[in-house]
Amino acid sequence: MKHSGLLTLGLALMLPLQACGGNTASTEAAPAIFVRTVTVHRGSLDTTTDFSGSLIAVHRATVGALTPGRIATVVVHAGDRVAQGQTLARVDSAQYAAMLAGARAGVSAAGAGSTAAAAGLAQAQSRYDLAAKTAQRMGNLYAAGAISKEQRDQVATQLAIARAGVAQARAQVDAASGGVAAAQAGVVAAGVPVNDATIVAPFDGIVTKTFVRQGEVVGAGSPVVRIESDGLLELQVAIPLTDLAAIRSQREVSVHVDALGVTSLPGTVRSVAPSDNPALRSAMVRIDLPSHPGLLPGMFARVVIRVPSQRGTLVPLSALVVRADQTGVFAVRNSKAVFLPVESVVSDTRSAIVTGLSEGSTIIVTGLSQLTDGTAVTVSAQ
Repeated sequence: MKHSGLLTLGLALMLPLQACGGNTASTEAAPAIFVRTVTVHRGSLDTTTDFSGSLIAVHRATVGALTPGRIATVVVHAGDRVAQGQTLARVDSAQYAAMLAGARAGVSAAGAGSTAAAAGLAQAQSRYDLAAKTAQRMGNLYAAGAISKEQRDQVATQLAIARAGVAQARAQVDAASGGVAAAQAGVVAAGVPVNDATIVAPFDGIVTKTFVRQGEVVGAGSPVVRIESDGLLELQVAIPLTDLAAIRSQREVSVHVDALGVTSLPGTVRSVAPSDNPALRSAMVRIDLPSHPGLLPGMFARVVIRVPSQRGTLVPLSALVVRADQTGVFAVRNSKAVFLPVESVVSDTRSAIVTGLSEGSTIIVTGLSQLTDGTAVTVSAQ
């Protein structure tokens, strides 16, 4: 019984102390946040928007084999820089070379035949000239009664034979000349596959792909090497139809190539063509770029387009905050921060035009990270 009485007395003494401590904690209030405010107004904003695309070589070609056959060698690889006329690959041309040699031999034979025909014509012409002189002399003798008619007719017959011999010799010369021409044409024709067996670069550029390896058999027209020129590049970018008016009014645009860092290149709008697919509601814009060190086909780039000025309620960009996935601003009402949802229409690096906020509204521009809806605030003197 004595222990129970002491315990009861101790509890009685502790209860007032605990009650007193609890009242002290509940009476402390959170201090107000000092903030600065501004009054919003209507204004205009010049903005830009950018669209992404890839750099494409203006000159690009897939070089194919014109001579069918087995690939003897491929002398370039992807990434190699080549000059116009440089050898890219060769097709085995042994059989075509043999045909060319045969055609050249035919030219030699035709030339010999033409020489022989010309010599035959010269001989026939000599025989005719002699026969003509003899016939003239015998004619004079016949007129003078020195020879008989039979002798004169015999000479006339020999003249006719000589004349026919000249005609035949001339025909042989013409035929021989035709044979020479045909043989020479055969040499040209036989030389085409030999020449085409060496595949060369059509222009200066970079090899982007090889399609064949040594030993493979290709047909006429089979792709061998793809080349793209790195001297003349264009940016191809798809732009929504709603933004075409902006880019059509700007012949000169700014192009940013990510691989080059902060470098901005001047671009010239070359063409605007609607997409083949109407459902895309876009147009393909081609922008010429100047030569620049390090600029290569396939690089990612962005074109920056100036958008016409827009007017609306203008707020500092720093005043916009996001709370619960909603963009808005804080106003002050009854010494408390009140969250007002807004929607950003367009912005630049300092300001934004928004909807959902009336002109002349006062909004908070400092201490935003500490604010929630209902936070007590004190507006600092401006």
